[in-house]
Amino acid sequence: MEYKYNLAKLQYDKEKLEELMARQSRRIGQVFPKKLETQFWAANQERACGNIRQYAWAGVLAYFILTVLIIPGDYWIIDKAHFAHDFMHCLAGLVNGALCLLTLLAFSYHKKLTPYFPHASMFVVFWAVISMSWLTMTVHTPALKHQAMMIICMIYILGYILTGVKPAHMLAAGLMAAVVTLLMLFALYVKFDAMVMARVLSGSCILGFAVSKMLCARERMIFLNMLRADISEKIHRIHTTELLHLSQHDELTKISNRRTFDEMLETFYEQARRDESSLAILFIDVDHFKNYNDFYGHQKGDEVISSIAKTVKSAIRHMDFVARYGGEEFVVLLPETDAHGAYAVASNIYKAIDRLGIPHAKSLVSNHVTISLGITVFRGEELPKEDLLSIADQALYRAKQLGRNQIYYQSIRSAQVA
Repeated sequence: MEYKYNLAKLQYDKEKLEELMARQSRRIGQVFPKKLETQFWAANQERACGNIRQYAWAGVLAYFILTVLIIPGDYWIIDKAHFAHDFMHCLAGLVNGALCLLTLLAFSYHKKLTPYFPHASMFVVFWAVISMSWLTMTVHTPALKHQAMMIICMIYILGYILTGVKPAHMLAAGLMAAVVTLLMLFALYVKFDAMVMARVLSGSCILGFAVSKMLCARERMIFLNMLRADISEKIHRIHTTELLHLSQHDELTKISNRRTFDEMLETFYEQARRDESSLAILFIDVDHFKNYNDFYGHQKGDEVISSIAKTVKSAIRHMDFVARYGGEEFVVLLPETDAHGAYAVASNIYKAIDRLGIPHAKSLVSNHVTISLGITVFRGEELPKEDLLSIADQALYRAKQLGRNQIYYQSIRSAQVA
């Protein structure tokens, strides 16, 4: 069955995930299989974009407060002899930082740009390192040059943490930015301590890489746990659906059982009363079925019951309802159907069973399996649904009394008079 195949596949997927989780816990940052790795980084990118979008206004507020604090501080720190030059560099640095953050926001916000978010992130980090290094290292005030080291470190760390880009890719972009920065400063004859600058650039890049790897390892475990929880939920849903199906359907015939019939009779009965429409009930019984079981065996008898259930279901409309009432008895509900329509459906069922031609050597009415049918039609009379069912059962009993292998209609009015 399809549900068993789906269940087995989900169980297999869950076992593979648990094996991967065990390996992941032993080795930090282990790469997933290709398909899962792609799925992980897609989810990681979406998470990063979502975080940027969610906290955009908080970031704007934080950057504004930072700006308000930095500008007066720089005003007092900058040497008066180089005030205009150094202060403009500070302002340019703040504007440059804001533009870099806005670029990340734009690529995370617009759907057409989102696929290029990782590339934009690496470019922003690359540009931010180079531009901020030049802006801060070309000032004349020593205190501002010392401040540059902290700014560069922050750019690297935030680049790794905020963007969700693969650590190896960001490491390559960061190291390239470090090399270009050093070459640019040398080419422009900027006075700086090359050893210290190289240590800051490379150290910040490697530190960011290490932090990012640890965060990714944690995200990988969270990702695997989420996948396992999702699979567990699907397995639970399949089990619940199957249990519900089993509670509502007859195991042998796969059609509805008596419990479900009682619920549907209540629904159709109330609908017929509310809409002032007709509701027909057909009771079906296999003639001399005990004789068939005794002669052919219960296994053959089960096959007959299954065949009849399938045939009855095929002979009725999509809106109609059929259930196994018990043993060899079936019941059919025909909403919005009058006596003529009910008799026509009963005739179709009768002929369909007759065409099966199932041999029945011990039948007292035919040489093959036959059925008896009882019909009644509810038209909104003041009658409990239990009595309605009883009248349909009386019609079936009358069909049996008259010799079986036939259809008998019992009106509610005549049953009440009797």
